[in-house]
Amino acid sequence: MSNELQEFLVRDMVSADLQDVLQVEQTAHISPWARLSFEESLTKGNICRVIVSTKGICAYHVISQIMDELHVLNIACAPRVQGFGLGHRLMQDIIEIAQARELSKVFLEVRASNAIAQSLYHKWGFEKISIRKQYYRASQEAGKREDAWVYLRHL
Repeated sequence: MSNELQEFLVRDMVSADLQDVLQVEQTAHISPWARLSFEESLTKGNICRVIVSTKGICAYHVISQIMDELHVLNIACAPRVQGFGLGHRLMQDIIEIAQARELSKVFLEVRASNAIAQSLYHKWGFEKISIRKQYYRASQEAGKREDAWVYLRHL
């Protein structure tokens, strides 16, 4: 592992992290979550984790266990640290959590246009299983929608 990756720590998200998480969210997503979505995730039993460096929070994921499945609800890396392997660190954390809980499947959705994320998910053994038509808001323009590709990994 490179020295750059060793500088990053993966830990549970706490309420005090939300301002930094929201800054990453705003820069990483076309349709960012509101603060309330993160607050509810922290209080309603979702698993929320962050990657922290000396410069603050730079990546995170929010996942939810439903029966014997894990669902990735939100995942993001700040643009300033993309290319440092943090997407892989997030995926490793998600898979380790699923395995520790002896879950059988991990599901996620990804924008049809997000080829970088799709490549990451393929590398982690996810397969595209369906399409959700017009699932995502495509931009700030009212009425614009984008398909989601649903991915599955069996554990």
